[in-house]
Amino acid sequence: MNASRLRILVAGTAAIAMLAGAARVMFAVPSSPPIVATVDLERLFNNLDVQKTEGERVDAVAVKYDAQLDQLRGRIENLQAELENFEQGGEAWLKTSRDAESAISEYQAIEQFARLKVEAERAKSMRTVYERIRAEVETFAKAQTPPIDMVIIDDTVPQLEPSTAEAMQKQISARRMIYSSVAFDITDLLLARMNAATGSGG
Repeated sequence: MNASRLRILVAGTAAIAMLAGAARVMFAVPSSPPIVATVDLERLFNNLDVQKTEGERVDAVAVKYDAQLDQLRGRIENLQAELENFEQGGEAWLKTSRDAESAISEYQAIEQFARLKVEAERAKSMRTVYERIRAEVETFAKAQTPPIDMVIIDDTVPQLEPSTAEAMQKQISARRMIYSSVAFDITDLLLARMNAATGSGG
């Protein structure tokens, strides 16, 4: 083996050794067990003041469209009642009939748009609350001494719903936890912190 090939082989071996060492550093097994906490996400979500505020905002959007639809519904009923006062096929009857059809089309369009709009606002509201929860969980976990390494959703809390064998199997398969001690639960702490922050304008 000539000198140049030997130098290349040595350099390659050294590079592999360095990469292997780096890999061991990057993927080293933690020296201590992780500190874990659990949270009942459904209870936290449903009892947050910010969730109630978001729910009221979505309800306000729905009420606005309901008012428009009520107004249109009244107009349609009036136009349909007016039709009885005119001779069918006459000019006045035809005009009123067209007005009624136009109002019905407008009603259907607004009803469909309102349904989609409210659903979109509800999804936006859920995302907003979830992102607030994630941010607060991260802040809380990092502030502990020692810091909490991971926060897991406790899916042992919801009861299994009575159902068919197939549906029951799906419910059981969807579970990721079998048991969790209440000592690890931080739901009440997070609930108190987040509601206090909301009350103070945070």
